[in-house]
Amino acid sequence: MIKEYIKTKGIALGHWMRHEIFYKKLISPGGIALLLLLALVCGYMSAKGFFFIPLAIGVLLIGLTVLYMCLFSPLHGYFLTTIITFFIFYPGHLIGQDLPIAYSFDLLFYFLTLGAMLSKKVRLISTQNLFSTPISIVLMFNVAAFVLEAFNPNIPNISGWTTPVRRLFTLVLVYMVAYYLIDRYWKFRVFIHLWTILALLAGLYAIYQQYVGYLPGEMKYIMSQPGMFELLFQGGQFRKFSFFGDVVTYGIFSGSFGVMTLIFAINEKDKFKMRLYFFITIVLMLGMAYSGTRTTNIILPAGVALYGLTTIRNKTTLIAVFCSIMFFMFVLFAPINSNPTLNRIRTTFDSKEESLNVRSKNRHFIQPYMHYHPFGSGISTTGVEGTMYYPSHPLAGFPPDSGLLKLGLEMGWIGLFLHLLLNATILYQGIYYYFKMKNKKLKVYMVAILCGLFPYMVCQFSQVAIGQLPSALLFYSCMALIKRLKEFDEEGINLETEQEANTKPWQLLFK
Repeated sequence: MIKEYIKTKGIALGHWMRHEIFYKKLISPGGIALLLLLALVCGYMSAKGFFFIPLAIGVLLIGLTVLYMCLFSPLHGYFLTTIITFFIFYPGHLIGQDLPIAYSFDLLFYFLTLGAMLSKKVRLISTQNLFSTPISIVLMFNVAAFVLEAFNPNIPNISGWTTPVRRLFTLVLVYMVAYYLIDRYWKFRVFIHLWTILALLAGLYAIYQQYVGYLPGEMKYIMSQPGMFELLFQGGQFRKFSFFGDVVTYGIFSGSFGVMTLIFAINEKDKFKMRLYFFITIVLMLGMAYSGTRTTNIILPAGVALYGLTTIRNKTTLIAVFCSIMFFMFVLFAPINSNPTLNRIRTTFDSKEESLNVRSKNRHFIQPYMHYHPFGSGISTTGVEGTMYYPSHPLAGFPPDSGLLKLGLEMGWIGLFLHLLLNATILYQGIYYYFKMKNKKLKVYMVAILCGLFPYMVCQFSQVAIGQLPSALLFYSCMALIKRLKEFDEEGINLETEQEANTKPWQLLFK
């Protein structure tokens, strides 16, 4: 009797909770009461010193919400995953230690891919549209070469190969999902606006770190990581990483996206939006400078140079190139010697700088190894990864310092050639589409994306620039959207009169 009563009440309670959560979205007296009860329980646990329980409950609720969005509303899930990925390292900075988040990004995109495949709202355009493009073909050759490295005779096992290949597989899913989900112009606008807002927040936070200082949790995190203090404290001040995992990733992202917003500002007719984009560009360039990453000093010249070559007939292009040259000359030769940020930037072009000479010597020393190993030494055999997975390997602990050198050593000159071919193909396909497109607004987006991706390719010469989160999410998404922008143009969308174009994209997103 008692068992039947409990069973009946349990079923009724389950139906009630399902109705409150999934149908009423907790917007009801019962839902509000449930949230208040949960808040009281978490507050009581925190007061008693059980901080882990409220944290675990919060993470569980957020995780379930994100997984639900990925499966049943993949477009919202994609943008939510973008936000989470952008701040994925920040909780670890606040509590002063690394969190086990290695698999979270991959897991989210596995669910997101499944949700995109099952969603009826996604326009089912043939995969031939995407995978018949030159970028996709060369990308698949790169993936095949990476997979074949599992059979490299220079490594005794594949322990160092599994994690990178899992991440590469996830980035290929990013490439596919971005193309399938962002299938309308207003969705593309949401994509650009979201990344612009996130980049602005990161830039403002880097400026806060520069003039106010790191938070106590961030300082604890810096001091807890071996060698991080020596790496960050340069020239009498700390280098800034904002919300990111390291200063290099943040500096390259901030500079590259700053090039994109600069191009938006140059081509914007609305004065308010133009000033806003210029303001965002200044914030991002300051963030790039405060990161203290000398590699990033080439980003603005590289991006502006590509923009100038692509749009040389445009009068505003000539003005932008001239202003960029004058700004660059001011940074290098202005009689200001008391600013540590400017001094560090100037060391980039100092031929006597010790770290640059050491890197150059390392490259020349190891080049014969690449010549005699066309398939490389194997994935994760150099640097810290080499000492971790293959400590007896001859390249274990060797500091590649460069993305291209790391590729050349681990995948051989064949893998290096395929990577450079992919970079060239991205530029070729984007520039080819740019001159074939008719819509001026879409052409601005196309050239902005190309000039934003090009600095990543250039920075590979001295840093591992491509593949780090959250930059990898932006890079591979933009690779796919090059094709999508061309399709928007082929569909003949009149962006000046289209109802969707005149509606704020955020209104359509939450419609």
